[in-house]
Amino acid sequence: MSPSPANHTATGFSLAGKKHPCCRQKGVALVLVLWVIVLLTVIAGAMAISQQAGVSMVSNTKQERQGRALAAAGIQFMTLQLEQRNRPAEEQTYRVDGQLRPWQFAGHTIWIGAMPDIGRVNLNLADEKLLEGLLLATGLDEEQMESIRDAILDWRDKDSDHRLAGAEDDAYEADGRPIGARDDVFQSVEELQQVLGVTPALYTQLAPMLTVHSKQSKVNPAYANIDVLSSIPGITAEEVQAYVAARLQALEQGLPVPAPEGPYGQYFSTGVGSVFRVFAEIDLESGGKVEAEVIMDAELRTKKGYKILERNYSPLQNFGRAMNFPAAEAG
Repeated sequence: MSPSPANHTATGFSLAGKKHPCCRQKGVALVLVLWVIVLLTVIAGAMAISQQAGVSMVSNTKQERQGRALAAAGIQFMTLQLEQRNRPAEEQTYRVDGQLRPWQFAGHTIWIGAMPDIGRVNLNLADEKLLEGLLLATGLDEEQMESIRDAILDWRDKDSDHRLAGAEDDAYEADGRPIGARDDVFQSVEELQQVLGVTPALYTQLAPMLTVHSKQSKVNPAYANIDVLSSIPGITAEEVQAYVAARLQALEQGLPVPAPEGPYGQYFSTGVGSVFRVFAEIDLESGGKVEAEVIMDAELRTKKGYKILERNYSPLQNFGRAMNFPAAEAG
């Protein structure tokens, strides 16, 4: 007796058109297999990307280490050039004028240079008027300027007496800073961040204009950036722009930089002092760059050479790369 059509399942379907349970299981298994394949593909892709990123990171780290070693060599070479700083300009291959010039070493081009630290405002020696000009140049209003000016002066003086808008230990304690004011000179420019009222944004603006090493209360305009020049009390924007243009022209022609015109003698100096910032900069294959700066005192010597006051690896504050300058080979 032949099977009833209602019970026939040879094709996997009943006459009612419903799927047999075993076929549904096969369908589910196929979907699971496809999902596993997709998941494995995603994992494999992620591992490949991670591995590639890891190789890239190792490569970049290696390049940066190499870049720092080359920058250190450039610093050493430029330090030797400081010995020639008092010679006539035409006898100096690498002048101490704030510009970077190329030096070939170990198959690499290293941009090196130096400038006197007196191009910055000394945080410990600047008088009230110069501090006022410095703070106003950042965009502070009069009230904000007076508060931070007095707080700076209270920080660096040796007494605990309040200036009119200043801050001594009680003000710091009220602000949750139990250490209080130093009542002594700033040990570093970074210490300015501890002064009451100095925000991170304000510090970022002020830091490139300041030093604690120059030993001078005045600024040599030949080495000052535009912000420092703009902070000189009484100077106008037009005077600053005219002076910067004249200075650039003199640098390009290898001539002595002229002094600004105007009654600014109490703030400007023509000296260079003994403290110098020595720079080195090298371009990396990855597209980045390594920038190094060493601040040293040429009057203080150790067994290893000039006394190092600071080392920095950060964007340099100088007059940039000199143009049309032939690269010298290392001897």
